Amino acid sequence: MDYFSHSEVPSLCLRDRQRTEAFREAIARVVRSGDVVLDAGSGSGVLALLAARQGARQVFAVEVDPALCDTLERNVATNGYAGVVQVICADVRTVDLPVAVDVVLAEMIETWLLDELQVPALNALRAKGIVRPQTRVMPHQYDALLTLGQMDFRFYGLELPFPIHDWPDLVDQAVWLPMPFQPLCETTTAFTADLTTPLDSALDLTLAVTPQISGTVNAVCLSGLAHLGGGVTLGATPAFNGNKLLPIEPFEVVAGQPLRVRVTGSRGGSSGLGRFAVARVPS
Repeated sequence: MDYFSHSEVPSLCLRDRQRTEAFREAIARVVRSGDVVLDAGSGSGVLALLAARQGARQVFAVEVDPALCDTLERNVATNGYAGVVQVICADVRTVDLPVAVDVVLAEMIETWLLDELQVPALNALRAKGIVRPQTRVMPHQYDALLTLGQMDFRFYGLELPFPIHDWPDLVDQAVWLPMPFQPLCETTTAFTADLTTPLDSALDLTLAVTPQISGTVNAVCLSGLAHLGGGVTLGATPAFNGNKLLPIEPFEVVAGQPLRVRVTGSRGGSSGLGRFAVARVPS
């Protein structure tokens, strides 16, 4: 069942200059002449076409949305790459390709790898032998960052402890409601995911943190850094890897007194944020 526009997210990604320029630079450094490339979740086709322009011998542009595939076919032909870029309308988790690939462009990535299909898609491609140990993966690493803090979840006179997607361009207070988040602890690296190897979808880890400010923790800020390849890194942009402000069960902290928190959830599905939880570990 369709709920949202087919083209809205690919359009935002295309307009996001910081995101797309970073991927263009990384593609220029990672894709080699004669490579076979898979663009997983191709959208507008911009990354597939950039790989073809870089000298890839063959590019498989895999996209699950039939409406987008029609546009993809036209975009490929318009740019003169019909002999290089093959559009495949399929779910990348179940797609069959005739050859293994040298490079996989997997920009199905969301903050902390929670909501989009990066983890299950790459795992499925490895199981089929399409992505091999020597395949160059973009992004190849993701650093997940966590900050415990305090936030007022009262909106318009109502208590609404709702997950907030805090994109960096939502700063005009004349248009957007301010979302003040007060950090009570330093930002902590929760995990570093090596996207060149299989990853478990389950998330269960314990972190040690030391509060800098005393108060009630009732929210967590999730952020991250993607390593695209060739030394190119990318944090939050208007259409990529935006910070998430999530309500959690409140607990008290005292400045300078270390504590541990348990972080649980599931990576790689549309309900990733809904399953995410942070709780203080009893001392």
